[in-house]
Amino acid sequence: MASEFTQNYARAFLGLFEAAEYPLMEDKIKAMLDSVLHEPAWVKFLSAYTLSNEEKFAAIDAAYPKDEFDERYRNFVKVMVKNHRAEMLEATLLEILTGIHEATGVKEGVLFSASPLKPAEVARIEDTFSKRLGYRVKLHPKTDHSLLGGVKVQLDGRVYDGTLRSRLFELQRSLKGGSK
Repeated sequence: MASEFTQNYARAFLGLFEAAEYPLMEDKIKAMLDSVLHEPAWVKFLSAYTLSNEEKFAAIDAAYPKDEFDERYRNFVKVMVKNHRAEMLEATLLEILTGIHEATGVKEGVLFSASPLKPAEVARIEDTFSKRLGYRVKLHPKTDHSLLGGVKVQLDGRVYDGTLRSRLFELQRSLKGGSK
């Protein structure tokens, strides 16, 4: 759940851009989010009280180079670091993605699977749901080891259950109904 801080930082960041720029921002925000998620030492570094802001700012400039990220992205991270909010970077980036998706008409949901899915598999499932529902769908994959197989999607207040467990339950129900 987003805090008031992350929502405020996300709104302020999104306010730096025109709505027409939002679709182009998504990949950059995802790249920044990947650096936070896959390098836990990065947030620790940005939060360290033993380092000066200048040292942290130089590292931010190196991590998000000018040829890929304009100054608004780098300055956003610098403001969070300066205000001792680096530990909120992940949640704020996720809030920014949510804001981009809301503004561009994308519905977000969660894709549960028994084992991790490849990005191509997630994209295929997103495409399937987008075509069926008539709007763009973005799913956040989560692994749920309690599932036997298949996938379950939680989207827009509904659950679409294509798991092996639900199929077995339906088969059991139909067999019981057929034996009466």
